[in-house]
Amino acid sequence: MSLFPYSYREGQKEAIDEITKVAGKHPIIFQAPTGFGKTPVVLSSLLLKGFKILWAVRTGTETDRPVEELKKINKVFGTEFLGISFRGKKDMCLLALEKMSDANYDEVSYFCSKNKKRCPYYINLQNERFTDVKTMLYSEVLRQSAERRICPYFYQRELASQANLVSVSYNYVLNEKVSWSLRSAFDYGDSYLVVDEAHNLQFSFMNINSDHITTGSIKRALSELSFFKKTEQVKNFLVKLEEKMWEELGKKKEKEVKIEDFCSSKNSDVLDEIKLLGETLRSERLSKGERPQSSLYHIYSFFKISLELSKEKGVTHFLSKEKNELKLERVDMRASEALKEIWKMFRGVLFMSGTLEPIEAFSEVIGIHNPYIINRKFKVSSENVSSIIIKGVTTKGERLSEEMLKRYMRVILSFLRKNSGRNVAVFSSSYRIQEALLSALPEDFRKRSYLEVEGMSGQQSREVLNSFKLAAKSNQKGILFASASGRFSEGADFPGEELEAAMVIGIPFEKLNIKIKALIRYYNEIYGRKKGRYYAYTVPALRKVSQALGRVIRSENDKGYFVLADERFLYKKYFDLLPEFVKRNYSIIDYESL
Repeated sequence: MSLFPYSYREGQKEAIDEITKVAGKHPIIFQAPTGFGKTPVVLSSLLLKGFKILWAVRTGTETDRPVEELKKINKVFGTEFLGISFRGKKDMCLLALEKMSDANYDEVSYFCSKNKKRCPYYINLQNERFTDVKTMLYSEVLRQSAERRICPYFYQRELASQANLVSVSYNYVLNEKVSWSLRSAFDYGDSYLVVDEAHNLQFSFMNINSDHITTGSIKRALSELSFFKKTEQVKNFLVKLEEKMWEELGKKKEKEVKIEDFCSSKNSDVLDEIKLLGETLRSERLSKGERPQSSLYHIYSFFKISLELSKEKGVTHFLSKEKNELKLERVDMRASEALKEIWKMFRGVLFMSGTLEPIEAFSEVIGIHNPYIINRKFKVSSENVSSIIIKGVTTKGERLSEEMLKRYMRVILSFLRKNSGRNVAVFSSSYRIQEALLSALPEDFRKRSYLEVEGMSGQQSREVLNSFKLAAKSNQKGILFASASGRFSEGADFPGEELEAAMVIGIPFEKLNIKIKALIRYYNEIYGRKKGRYYAYTVPALRKVSQALGRVIRSENDKGYFVLADERFLYKKYFDLLPEFVKRNYSIIDYESL
């Protein structure tokens, strides 16, 4: 029996058969372009196995997609598989939403722990009978809970214990502090784990498991001491901590440091006191109806974990200056070591994305061995795609020279004029490069432009994206300017005429700062010097390029025009990592010939 709810397209049935056969026997790496239908393919393969599916995505806003596909399966086949998109307490605590809607995850968790026993929504839930459960998106769980005046968070945990599919953010897999809450609802060992957009795993792990404090944190902690008496020991520690940070960094912008130089086991008594003061302050603020935040408590938590991990290879601390503040940061680079232990918790694991190549590099950095590889690609006709690699231009260096900016404007204007009747995108290697290009762009093109701005909110990005897509149906086509490392270069869907041509300005390497150098050094130790820089620096940058260019080709029938505006793309080590559809029909042109 098949549970695929659509007519098969090329390669889909074969992928279903392979996943069904291999799941649970080997970790599976499933690479296929966006538009292939990976989500329904994987769902229809695993549902009949009879075990729960835990589906992990990068962010909470992406958790609805697999549940929407499950609804489609239930409708087509008349099945009653139960699925939910699971969200954290910050989104699902009605009492916190009423009293302190701007609180963060940790603050809402603390709020819940202190108020649960007397929370009317939680009390009402205890008398609830779960007889009418159905597949629901997060928003539907929240709305139904509000109507019934029950706790949405613990209601969804009850649903999760019964569900065939639970869709979550990476946090519930990669972060021990968060994942325990879901593991208490059901056994991960009886579940298949699907990791969506898995090319992000390496850095997602680092981001989730790293932390920092600043001199601003210390100043706020010192001001919190005014609520207490006899805090000389803590005050002295904090004052010396800030002095030590400034002294240690000196005139440098960044520096790798040892955490013991700022706090050690000798400071255990003062850390205990900081913890007590922080907890007391959180409790008092909560009793007054305020956010239970405390910089004292965060400083305690930062040092407690940092000292526990101080001897671990791959956990490094950095001191840096940002504007008028100093930042003391803990970075956990142990992705392969930590992740391989996580994968063992599950009955089977499947990783999927459109950009996992080179597969060997991906496998090593996420800690899996002997994977079963399913690799599907669109057979795009050479007649439907055309690519140009531009010589004589590069973003290499600290900033664009006046001469290089002139060259790039020649390239960009040629690209925009050639594609004036199409919606197009210009992906820059950084926001800094994008700003320089926009400053030189003629006004008539600026009027047609839709901009991704660094730090823009989710709502702002959706508005820009929707407006750009609508431009495809108008007489004045749109130009999307975005970062190759930003929101629009991956995840955004532009079928058909919504995006028909893309240009990439430069290669989006991470800034070669002290953290990236430390990551390269750590990878050199683990994988050898030949692979270290390649895994830590080169492959992630070229994956971003592939993701950005992949916004254009969403099916085998799509047409695409691509310009790679950096002569370094001709280097074999970079060229080999470009998408097949780009390499299928390409030419090399000097910028002067445009």
